[in-house]
Amino acid sequence: MTPFSTSREIEEKLDILSQYLSPERPIRSFEFLRGRGEELERLRQELSFYKSIPFIFGNRGVGKTSLARTVAQIVTKSDREHVYEACGPNISMLSIFRDIAQDLVELRFQLNGASCQKKREVEISFRPSVKLEYVNDMPEVKKFRDINEAVRALRELDRIIPDANKTVVIIDELEEVCDRDKQHLAYLVKQIGDQEFNLRFVLVGIAENVHDLIGTHASVPRYIHEVSLSPLIAQDLMDIVKDAADAVDIHVPKDVLYRTAIIGNGYPHFAHLIGKSLLHEAVVHEAKDVNAKIYGRAIKRAVDGSIEALSSSYNTATQRKDDVYKYLIWTLADSDVVDMRSDDMFERCKQLASMYDWELPEDKVLSTRLQRLSHKDYGKIIINTPKQGGSDAIRYRYKRFANNLMRGHVRLIAEAEGVQLGEKITL
Repeated sequence: MTPFSTSREIEEKLDILSQYLSPERPIRSFEFLRGRGEELERLRQELSFYKSIPFIFGNRGVGKTSLARTVAQIVTKSDREHVYEACGPNISMLSIFRDIAQDLVELRFQLNGASCQKKREVEISFRPSVKLEYVNDMPEVKKFRDINEAVRALRELDRIIPDANKTVVIIDELEEVCDRDKQHLAYLVKQIGDQEFNLRFVLVGIAENVHDLIGTHASVPRYIHEVSLSPLIAQDLMDIVKDAADAVDIHVPKDVLYRTAIIGNGYPHFAHLIGKSLLHEAVVHEAKDVNAKIYGRAIKRAVDGSIEALSSSYNTATQRKDDVYKYLIWTLADSDVVDMRSDDMFERCKQLASMYDWELPEDKVLSTRLQRLSHKDYGKIIINTPKQGGSDAIRYRYKRFANNLMRGHVRLIAEAEGVQLGEKITL
């Protein structure tokens, strides 16, 4: 077999792995969603029988989009796809609403089997509130001038979509919106309730509470069904890998599953990333067990396949004349506590230094180095902990990673360098 050829059996197994493990994209099928059964059923019932708008929120990487798209796939009628739109730093909410309207227009054509080229049929079928123009013989919704026009258009589309109550619309990444757009979203949420839309909306975003994402509009909370997601338990992460391994008849030792869970620290992305790397290496080398050699190659492969933004921030912080910045970052990653006191961090760093023969400067220099890691020139990888209770004030003596996924990324890098970070007691 040449280096670039694979047997049919190997290709079939790799195809199976792609169904079970997807670090690059959200899950959309309930049989591959682990650890969210209770939330999935609550959401299914809410979308199928009630009128509130589910709002899924939590830290980055806990699986919000996977949960939203999986339940949308279940609730949405089989003759159509659910509608999905994601916010961005330079995308206005009116633009998002216009894109949703466009998707609904195309769905209307799809369900009716209408020709997009027959303008007369469009004028008969659609209400005046939905203003269309043609580009390359395709009907396109014009830009909305204001929020009222957007709501009117969406309401008219809601009335003419067949089985609209079995069509889910997801608006994701709401952490990207500005205050003005939060007002537009809050207004739409209120109108969806007041005007009794049939379309089923789901909102998704990174936050510790709903107010962070949609503001403090007084009447909005009563229209919302809050779904807060926490990190998964260790067993769920291990199950993600084991289920995929069983599907391709490969044995993964318990200690490897434990390390996967410890590195992942509750975030399914890392179980998918490590699991994909482990089982890919085993499949292409036609191994029935994950041995030390395969594990080593897989961890290096997983590091190379990690999220680019995490790699960039880490490299900016650590590519210095000595390894002190790396040691501080590894110390924070070693802890399962999100927020760590600076004094505790220095003490733990010294313990690790004794274990792994690191050379550390005096405490004053360590403190200066730690502060630099909050600067952009040093990757802005570690920040001061915000004050609890939603205040913008900060707690200078406590530190956390700027990105919740960084802890798993750092543990993965350390693993590749032969250092096992993370507390085993979490299992």
